[in-house]
Amino acid sequence: MFTIEALLIGALAAFVVGLSKTGLPGGALLATPLLATVFDGRLIAGGTLPILLVADVFAVSWYHHHARWDVLRPLGVWISVGYVFGITFFVAVGAATGAIEVTIGAIVLVIVVLQLLRMWRGAPTTDARPASAAAHGTIGGFTTFVANAAGPVINTYLIRLGLQKHEMVGTSAWLYFVINLTKIPLYLAIGAWSTGGPFFTRESLLFGLAVTPAIFLGAFGGRALFPRIPQRLFSIVVLALSALGAVKLLV
Repeated sequence: MFTIEALLIGALAAFVVGLSKTGLPGGALLATPLLATVFDGRLIAGGTLPILLVADVFAVSWYHHHARWDVLRPLGVWISVGYVFGITFFVAVGAATGAIEVTIGAIVLVIVVLQLLRMWRGAPTTDARPASAAAHGTIGGFTTFVANAAGPVINTYLIRLGLQKHEMVGTSAWLYFVINLTKIPLYLAIGAWSTGGPFFTRESLLFGLAVTPAIFLGAFGGRALFPRIPQRLFSIVVLALSALGAVKLLV
């Protein structure tokens, strides 16, 4: 059974996930280091996934009509490539995820710094170039597969394309919902056919169920907050939360 402290940490993580999915994209990355204090090994990724999926349902329900499918299509294939690297990692390394968390944190910080420099210099937005889609999609696919941490990678890509906040939330809502659904059978297969332990246990699923009310609170709070955030402030908050999450992963 989980302690009261673990449940409170889980509730905070769930609240942040709900808030980020409907109001402050990028904040969900904070859930990974928080839940890493409750779970270990593969259960960090597996324990976070049900919480993300519940929040994804809210985001898709409320913002689906703002999705930019022309932006999503170029990313699909490259996210799959990132999955291949993620599967290879889990099969080869098993439950030893400490090194990869440091790697993810470093990648995220570099991307955030580059995007902040672009904003500071007033760099113009760009079209969805194949090379950029390939880089962000592959890295995003890898990071989401091993640590549910694609938010900063994908968000900086969407910001770079000049998406407005409604478009950004609607586009990312569909993207993460599909991504998180596809991870379920892959996690089950890796857990069954390789060493390193399972991604899901009865206890981890019950834990997710126990903190579900906090997801609801975060989701409705994010929806209420979303219309009140100016576009530029929105982008800065997304990058700041991404950087904070990256530092937590490094620590």
